[in-house]
Amino acid sequence: MTDTVMMLFAGLNLDAMVETIRTSCEYPWIQGWTTAVATFFFENVVCWTIVPPLISEGILGLTVAWHSTFWGVFVGDILMYLPVRFAMRYVAKLRWVQTHQAQIEACGRFFDRHLGKTMFVIRFTPGIRTPALLAAGMLKVHFGQYALFSALSCAFQSSLVVFFMPKLYAPVIAWLKSLWGTHPVFVVLVIAAFFSAFIFFQVVAARAAMNRISAPPKEEPPSADRLPSDL
Repeated sequence: MTDTVMMLFAGLNLDAMVETIRTSCEYPWIQGWTTAVATFFFENVVCWTIVPPLISEGILGLTVAWHSTFWGVFVGDILMYLPVRFAMRYVAKLRWVQTHQAQIEACGRFFDRHLGKTMFVIRFTPGIRTPALLAAGMLKVHFGQYALFSALSCAFQSSLVVFFMPKLYAPVIAWLKSLWGTHPVFVVLVIAAFFSAFIFFQVVAARAAMNRISAPPKEEPPSADRLPSDL
């Protein structure tokens, strides 16, 4: 166990993290910390493809899974926001920021109008998550509101991952395991199709969200009291 934990935090090896989670069922605090660190660095992979099967197999408890995924994502959001806000002058000169300047400005405009909606939209569209969180820091979005909506969206995601996804994974995993001995090629094709569909959904969702965010605000028609009076 000690060697595994040392390798885990030294190399941030995802396979080592998963192995630590599997072999530390008697130590929930180790499972929690390991899952939180894994979520912090590999959010999508851990939340959607690792944690639900571990829950459905009875390896990871619901409480540990919920808290670890929540804090892993939430701390990541905060650490994405604060350094950029306090180092705005230097961050703005980075090549990556300049390359994604249009996305960041579009996200910033959308933040001004719909902060809460933005935090929920980017939670499930990784293609725009990083530019949006950087925009929040660069544009000095109110930290209290940012943290509140980040916590709410993280809680929603963790609840979905912990309480819904295992119920979907359990019968599918049992079905695939029953077919593995006789039809391994079919099982591989099913898994490949799942990940292809997942990636396709992420791309489509990211593009749709980006189009929605970057759309110019609708101009409101002038009210009756603003119309020029007939002379």
